[in-house]
Amino acid sequence: MKRSIHILTLLGMLIISGIPAYSQINNTLYFMRGIPQSSRINPANHPQGSFYIGIPALAPVRIELNSSSFAYGDVVQHPTGDTWITPLHPEADRQAFLDQLKPVNYVVSDLGSALISAGFNTPVGFFSLDVTTRADGGVYYPGDLARLILDEAVENRTYNFDGTAIDLSAFDEISVNWAGELLPNLQVGARAKMLFGIANLTTVKSEMEMTLSQDVYRIQSDMLFNASIPMAEILYDEEGNVEDVVLKEGIENGDPRELPKYLFNTRNLGMGVDIGVNYRPIDRLLLSASVTDIGFIQWKDEVHEAAFNLSLDYNEIEGDPFDVPGRMPLGNYIDSLADVAFDSVTSALTVIPGTPYHTRLNTKLFIGASYHVTPFLGLGFLSRTDFLQDKIAQQFTASANLTTGRLFNFTLSYSYINSDFKNIGAGLALNLGPVNLYLISDNAVNMIFWPEDTRSANLWFGMNLIFGYRNFNRDRPLVY
Repeated sequence: MKRSIHILTLLGMLIISGIPAYSQINNTLYFMRGIPQSSRINPANHPQGSFYIGIPALAPVRIELNSSSFAYGDVVQHPTGDTWITPLHPEADRQAFLDQLKPVNYVVSDLGSALISAGFNTPVGFFSLDVTTRADGGVYYPGDLARLILDEAVENRTYNFDGTAIDLSAFDEISVNWAGELLPNLQVGARAKMLFGIANLTTVKSEMEMTLSQDVYRIQSDMLFNASIPMAEILYDEEGNVEDVVLKEGIENGDPRELPKYLFNTRNLGMGVDIGVNYRPIDRLLLSASVTDIGFIQWKDEVHEAAFNLSLDYNEIEGDPFDVPGRMPLGNYIDSLADVAFDSVTSALTVIPGTPYHTRLNTKLFIGASYHVTPFLGLGFLSRTDFLQDKIAQQFTASANLTTGRLFNFTLSYSYINSDFKNIGAGLALNLGPVNLYLISDNAVNMIFWPEDTRSANLWFGMNLIFGYRNFNRDRPLVY
């Protein structure tokens, strides 16, 4: 029991820390070429200045959360007045909630912060350096799980939970970007990345189902996970069973000198590359494309393999669960039943030392076009494709980019994200001397005026010092 609690607690900590952390670039940023960090979405972009430096931890800070099926208003409903209820409430519209479910649904998110961001112009092109802490991941859940919970159990029906998965990675990224002109109307760029894995939990195999009948509830599962947890150590006894899970001494004691070897862990190394191109067939039209996060991480440090193999018939629990022994308090009896169920499930979880494995980054493809109606107004359209672990997610964004001067610049965007057409975003930048401030979101208007319809939310905030501005051309950068 103690062993199972330790393992579940450790896996739970990884899940909780990783759910709000799946990496995704802000679409509205794509056509805001005057912002140095726009090269993160298209390496061919570079700022008009001769030199920039980002404020540590603020160049940028990015946060994003995406749901494939549900908006905030689907989970927290308002049937009457100011009452807030969930789909579990008797007055909730459960069918409307269930109708939005796919066979496998997902919640993915991103958390990132740049520790170092700087760049400078040379006769052979623009070079930039970024050191970023990232956390990428996703949680995948089957629609049948919600149907089992919200609908009345259907006799002789098998509920399929295949595809239930957790894929989480935390890592540091050191990247060098080059952007330059091959021809007067053709710009190209490339970014090389060295990746250092901090921690990972990934699903290798996921098969699970539950069959309901009058006599028995049968659960069968065959699931396999790989994990690399350098900050913790799993101790095994002589028989190979997990004895305890402990934090490494330096981490447990809060020694700051220990952090670098975990943040830049050379035992969990990876590589990646981004490429991009900008082509101007006519003066006012700019065509562009980029592919980001082509790469992988090899995990070797504190690698473990967790298997969840279960074949359980609930008729094996003897007695009537509602027949409380006369001398036992009700609370104690409920606790004893919970312990029986918990032991039955956790006994199916086994953890053993693992072998090195690798995970790939979530690659993204961007194809864009922008047209300058006037020197001060540009219109853009962007197609974005995310290649998740076993799925492809498609997004489209249209934007209007207004350049009013060096002090104040503005972008308005409209996006199709996660099968939802209602995503209105905005980008705002201030240029106060050399100080460049920007705030960008693909869902800013939704989060303010229609939070109940929001399936995704993202925010980029950044602060740079930019020097040596050059005369701008019709790219009309947001900051010049």
